[in-house]
Amino acid sequence: MNRAPALLGAVVLVLAMPLGTRGARAGTEEFSTFDVEQQEEDDESLLDHLLSRPPRAWRAEWEHAAQGFRTEQGCLTSGQWLIHSDLKLETPLGARARFGLKLRQYEDDAASFNYVDFTFRFPTRFGTVGGLFRPLYDKSRQDFAVTWETGADSSALQIQAVFALEDMFNNLWEFRQSRVGNRSEPYLQHPYEPALRFASRHANWRAEVEGKYLTPSRRRIPGVNDIDPVRFTTLWGALGQALLEARALGLEWELRGGNQQAFSTDAIEGAPFGDAGDYRRSWSAETAVRRDVLEGLTAELRYLYQDRTQQYAPPAGPAAFRALDRLLEAELEWRARPTLTARFGGLYDRILVAQSGLRFAQSYGTRNESRGYIGLALRFGRVSVSGIEGIELDPEPYQVWFVHDKGFLQLQALF
Repeated sequence: MNRAPALLGAVVLVLAMPLGTRGARAGTEEFSTFDVEQQEEDDESLLDHLLSRPPRAWRAEWEHAAQGFRTEQGCLTSGQWLIHSDLKLETPLGARARFGLKLRQYEDDAASFNYVDFTFRFPTRFGTVGGLFRPLYDKSRQDFAVTWETGADSSALQIQAVFALEDMFNNLWEFRQSRVGNRSEPYLQHPYEPALRFASRHANWRAEVEGKYLTPSRRRIPGVNDIDPVRFTTLWGALGQALLEARALGLEWELRGGNQQAFSTDAIEGAPFGDAGDYRRSWSAETAVRRDVLEGLTAELRYLYQDRTQQYAPPAGPAAFRALDRLLEAELEWRARPTLTARFGGLYDRILVAQSGLRFAQSYGTRNESRGYIGLALRFGRVSVSGIEGIELDPEPYQVWFVHDKGFLQLQALF
């Protein structure tokens, strides 16, 4: 598989999805669980992800708050529920140093991981330096990182740099092989993960860029018994996101780009029939324009293009999957009072699907998906809650009772 064009695309997008949803920290699980073909189990996956986003009006409060919790949740299928949650807490560690606790819960049809991070931050005249420790039950998967940053979430300029030592206790700086579960799975080539985030915020424009790269890793996994064959696994990944917002010509403009990709293999030692390579990539480009049409009433038009690719090598392959989403959204937002906002809108997504070889997930093929929705956001003190009800407007390929509806919930609490 030729991955050079895809890697070049990742670099271009990194230097060029809403930022801050994942931040500069990540881990091997963000790439090892990443899958784009599995999203086809939900025939309206992109619509569901879009309606799960929190209201834009909440962003400034979250960035200015030192402590808070937010979650975005929604219905994917009759048996799957999307959950993206963040918790950030901070307390003094001394006269100037700070101790922080950050939780990241990310579970949906594209990836699944849960992180709890202990952070230690020490301001200096050259910026804030720090360290991060991520404890996990499986000791071999615990991560450590060194960090440097200047500025803050609320400042005009912010730069964050992270260098993570992934799975540090798995055969790194030790004279024995660390256990993974109940077996030894030592690294022959250890993974590291550098990440960089840049943000520039101003009255009439805003730009953010972030990228992270998981260096290639290689592990040797012995069999359960002496007669079982030895396996070798590899993994690498890249993730980039960019955002540009501006006010001009009486309109608010928004441009986003995102790219995530990963490649892994799982081969039996000396096997002549391939390494079971699995390459997956998802990239998107999105633009939106907003305008106040009346006092308290804003109209928005949004277009999102998404390209999902997954390729499999023998022995499972050769097989390939590709899907193109072209989504159009129109919405009216009515701010009835400072503590009450209503949303009314519609979505239309044209999805083109091509598959060859063995299929690893159910797909509904090339199709159109359309949906109307209504939402309500309320504020109670320092707690904001938003709910959205979506009604499918096209016939479904499966049986539904009366109408097919989906619900979405967002909550943000500041402490």
